[in-house]
Amino acid sequence: MRKIHIKKISEIESEKLIKFYQNTFKYEKSVLEDYNWRYRTKFNEHEPLVLIIDSQICGHAGLIPIKIKINNKQENAIWFTDFYINPEYRSKGYGRLLTEEWMKICPIQITFCNDRSLKVFKKMNWSYNNKITRKIEFNNYFKLLPIFRKSNLSNLDITKTEDLQHIELNDATLSKIIDINNYHSSSKALSIVRDDSWFKWRLMECPYKNKINIFKFKEFFFITHIKFKNNFKVLNIIYSSTSITHKVKRVFLEFSRKNNIDYIAYLSAEKKLSNTFFPWHRKINFAYYSKDTSISNKLEEGFNDAHLIDSDVDYL
Repeated sequence: MRKIHIKKISEIESEKLIKFYQNTFKYEKSVLEDYNWRYRTKFNEHEPLVLIIDSQICGHAGLIPIKIKINNKQENAIWFTDFYINPEYRSKGYGRLLTEEWMKICPIQITFCNDRSLKVFKKMNWSYNNKITRKIEFNNYFKLLPIFRKSNLSNLDITKTEDLQHIELNDATLSKIIDINNYHSSSKALSIVRDDSWFKWRLMECPYKNKINIFKFKEFFFITHIKFKNNFKVLNIIYSSTSITHKVKRVFLEFSRKNNIDYIAYLSAEKKLSNTFFPWHRKINFAYYSKDTSISNKLEEGFNDAHLIDSDVDYL
């Protein structure tokens, strides 16, 4: 008989947990090791779960606790992240078992997930939609061919633009961004609560804070994260105080060309044919669950102000 346990990550030795993360998730080292930041463990009592089989970590169900506003009332919710079952234990009910325990943590559950995870959630009566698109805008389509890619590790030259103003990441800047965010969300029936504590956790305590840059274009703010992936130099627009219009894309693509950035990426809730026409414009699975049908029905509308900064999509 196998010995099966499901435990909170606080009940697992840190070294053992980090070793599991190193072997399982392909995060940058700083994000990988700072799992307390990744799962926002200081926010409340909610924390991820691990599946232990014969003293070995064989499964994991991560989370990010947040608050969402539904019809002017704040509710506790959790993002489902870092869901994993060891290959030899898949299709044997362990994924369902772990998910069932995870769902007991908080009454409102949401996630951006891949197709494999979605199959498990659908079996658990979760609902889903594909109203959000992750868009990629190349500044040079030849970079799609590996032979034209060059890993450029040079620092960002923030002086190479006349349209974008570089803004220091500090309390004063965040206060302005928070005020604008609150103003926009006040008129929405469904929104993610991004208050002072949320922005402080997500940006000021971020393990890759040195790779985050804030820009201002006209009266709008844009929070960006530069990363390297598959030998691409990428600029993620992880949050913006306005929608990414054609003008905004043009300005950032021009800035990217001057800084040897291969492409920009961001989330969009716009309904356009091009969202499905281009292979690099990928629809994202948004899955959600609540026993309260009024909340579930409201979640069906989706977050039309979702950004890469909200879940783990930015640093995956």
